[in-house]
Amino acid sequence: MNLLGKIKSIGALMLGLTLLFSCEKNGDFGFGSDDISPVEFSVETVGTSSSVVLLDSISSTNLGVGFIGNIDDPDFGKVKATSYAQMKLNVDDLNDISEEAILDSVKLSIKFGYLYKDFAKTARLKVSLLSEQIKDTLHITTNSTAISNELVASGNILIDELDSVYTINVNIDFANELFELMRNGSPQVATQEAFESAFPGLAFQTEDNSSNAFGIVLEPESSMIDFYYSEVSSTGTVNVPATHKITIGELTHYYGLEFDRSGTALEGMATTNQEYSPSSGLRYIQAGAGIVTKINLSELQTFANLKPDVIVNTAQVSIGPIDEPVDGVTPPTRLLLLLTDSGNRVIRDGENFRAIQQDGSNPIGSGTALTLLYDEDSKTYTGSITSFIGYYFSDVFRRNQFFIAPSSINGELGNVVFRPEDFKLKVFYSELK
Repeated sequence: MNLLGKIKSIGALMLGLTLLFSCEKNGDFGFGSDDISPVEFSVETVGTSSSVVLLDSISSTNLGVGFIGNIDDPDFGKVKATSYAQMKLNVDDLNDISEEAILDSVKLSIKFGYLYKDFAKTARLKVSLLSEQIKDTLHITTNSTAISNELVASGNILIDELDSVYTINVNIDFANELFELMRNGSPQVATQEAFESAFPGLAFQTEDNSSNAFGIVLEPESSMIDFYYSEVSSTGTVNVPATHKITIGELTHYYGLEFDRSGTALEGMATTNQEYSPSSGLRYIQAGAGIVTKINLSELQTFANLKPDVIVNTAQVSIGPIDEPVDGVTPPTRLLLLLTDSGNRVIRDGENFRAIQQDGSNPIGSGTALTLLYDEDSKTYTGSITSFIGYYFSDVFRRNQFFIAPSSINGELGNVVFRPEDFKLKVFYSELK
């Protein structure tokens, strides 16, 4: 009899017994106070093994966001984040600038959408011109582009509110040089390609003494360089204000991360897609860096083979309590269970990663990934994987190797540290005696 048949049979049996003995004074399930239930309910905490893996090729291209700043974490070491972006000249609008135009001021606008530490809100922003063009290819978090010594803009920005646009003055030398070219219709600004050759792009960083990391929003509606200038009116007596925008975020952009893990339990982690057992005995997850924890569920297979006829009532995964985060740092709010194999690589399905799916979803789909939600009070992630375990026991879909990874593996810089024994898989099941 298949699993569905067993469920129906047991359900019918329970309903029949309930109706037959509904007037029994004892009220217990069975044939009287001394009778024994035909169904036994149990719970199994499935043993697991785990390791830490450094993934390769975490894409950071054209995400609409970038990271800047410096992190110094006792568990993960030092991280320096730099964002790189091409500028769009908007050539068609240059015809509006006459040779008599007078430059008034130039401002750089940028939106901040993320803080690594929620209390260190001053960004010591430094924007420099690139010395080489950004390659038209897929960029990953370990990539970089050469930066020149030419300063485009700098200043301290106090971030009072996220998702707000802040402006700073552009360096006067850079501003005058570029405005002169635009006003004169020089060859360097004749086309977008010529402009990129002369001005390859921008590097967004923070000063070296900064102690926080920030997420910047790279989209043309909020990230731009505004040239404010005046045109002389036809009568020659009135200055008419005008603006030319060079936008950022519409063309190629990405962010790169530099790591220094010396002095930490992850110091020897250099080779990608290889399992590590850190000397601390702990397990680690770090967004952006591609550090994930690998879980092996081979003991689940042993348990399922030992009890092939049980009915899975519910199953839950929990991780925690996790180690206390660094002051001001919020761990990722959601984690995923991504499918992997002995090659320790994520498995793609189009634009998505293959993962354990939400209860009630197609087990081999990829569009409804299960998320383990973080509870700040208990410092624990939890999620139901009842459907996955049910499919596992019925031998419809079995996988034993998974990565625990942030749901936004390239969209944040948060991290998680926990003990291996604090990953728990509990299966609540019933079986006929």
